[in-house]
Parts: sequence; structure tokens; C-alpha cells
Amino acid sequence: MGLFSAFKVLKISSEDADSTSVLPTVPEDGCDLVCDTCTTKFPSSLKIETEDKLWGTVRPWRYHILVATGKTDWAHGLGDEKSSVSVELGAWAPKDETVGRVIVSNSSLAPPPGYFETTEREDKKTKLLVLPTMIEATGVSPSTAEAVANGLMTVKKPTDAMPDAIDGATVSHKGHLAVVLICSHRTRDKRCGVTAPILKKEFELNLREHGLLRDVNDDRAGGVPIYFVSHVGGHKYAGNVIVYRSTGEGIWMGRVEPKHCKAIVEETILQGRVYPETLRGAFKSDW
Repeated sequence: MGLFSAFKVLKISSEDADSTSVLPTVPEDGCDLVCDTCTTKFPSSLKIETEDKLWGTVRPWRYHILVATGKTDWAHGLGDEKSSVSVELGAWAPKDETVGRVIVSNSSLAPPPGYFETTEREDKKTKLLVLPTMIEATGVSPSTAEAVANGLMTVKKPTDAMPDAIDGATVSHKGHLAVVLICSHRTRDKRCGVTAPILKKEFELNLREHGLLRDVNDDRAGGVPIYFVSHVGGHKYAGNVIVYRSTGEGIWMGRVEPKHCKAIVEETILQGRVYPETLRGAFKSDW
């Protein structure tokens, strides 16, 4: 189990009064973090920081909004991206201050049909996916992006009343068991661009063994899709992986390697148990 094996629970602090403060760690008889049978490695030329204490290297957050772009790499910042919805949400913050910090990222989530066929700004409508509530809005235009995002923030729990539409965008609940995000933003830093596709393949392999893998053509409930996302901070700690579980946890990990993916699937994704050695930040919502 490593340095933190004596810890049975990890105290997680948050800015948000609504968040609880305990996530269970993997017990002594749980899956070891390192899978000895995994032979996949990152290129030796990558320089990953290995000395810093990971915990506390991210600011507390409560929700994460993905902008569907269908891409795996993006311009430097949200405001630089050609996706106009991304530009509109680049400086957005929720009107309801009780919501807490919301991260907005470009993602590889597939946009609606026709998205790539139009160059007209208002016709370039896409999707927003809110995590960990798993609420999706489809048909979001640049002019409605902020209103839709604010509307989505009124659904603070999956059990809250959910509108059928917000400013013309249809709203639905996605029945994912969990969602895995991997930073792949090569334009910001080569390390995430190199490590992300390697990690994705290893996560896919292990999720498939449990019948949980979902892809762009498979949206059945109860599965786990994997999305690439834009810069989340801390490229020197690549691979940067965030797991959102439908039970309300957000679990942000750093220095994730292929040899860790099996354990993360079996313990963190399926059981909600964490490896403190990998944690940059985490929370558990109040549902």
C-alpha cells in the first residue's frame, strides 16, 4: 500500500459547506496500486515531477462542466478555442455563489450531429455535461451558453427536479456509473499529450473486462466513458486523471501510470476507495 497504508480514512476538506469530508482508502487486503503484470510504460524521455506532495495541489472544487468538441487537443486557453461555446464559458462563474467552484473544460465528448458541418456561430450548437451529477444539455449555442450553465447549476443533486429544457437546450440525466477524465492537452504541455492516449488504452482494457466500457457509439446506462479534457493544471504531475462517480465523488489523481489503471478501476471506480499516494484533491457530495 505504500506510505499511507496505515490510514483507514482520508479527511478531505472543502470550501463548500454541503460537502462531506471523508473518503475511504483502500484497505490492506485490497488491490495493490501497482499491477505487476502490466508491462505498458510511458516513454523514458518524459520528465514527470516525483518529489512534490500531491495532496493539496488543486484548489477545492465542486462541479465540472465539459464542453463537447469531439477533439483531443485544443488552443492554449478556453478563450482561444474555435468552439464559441468554450469562449463564452471561458470567464463564466455561476450566479449562485453557494454552488462553489466550477471547472470548465473542453473535452473529446462528441458534439451533436451537424456541429462540424457549419461555420455559422449560432448554428454551432454543442453539448454540456455536468459532473458528478451526470446532467447533459444538448443544443447549447454561444448566445445561450451562460444561461444554460447557470440553469444546470440549479440541479445540485441527481434527485433534484430537472427541467426538460433550458433556453432551447434539451436536458437529460446520463446514467453513467462513473466518468473518467484524462488531460490530453498537448498544446499546453507535451507530457499530457503523450501520456493520455496510453492511459486511455489501459483504462479501456480494464473497464472492458468488467463490461463497463462505453464509447461514442455506446451510451448504455451503468457504464464508464472516458473523455480527454483540456488543461486542468499541474502538467508536471502527468498523467492527470479525474474520476467522477455517480454517488457524488470527485477524485483527482496525479502521476497516474499504466500500471495503476487496473487498481483504479477495481478500487476507485467500482468501490469509491482511494489511494492517497495518487491524490491531488477530492470531494464527496451530499447525496
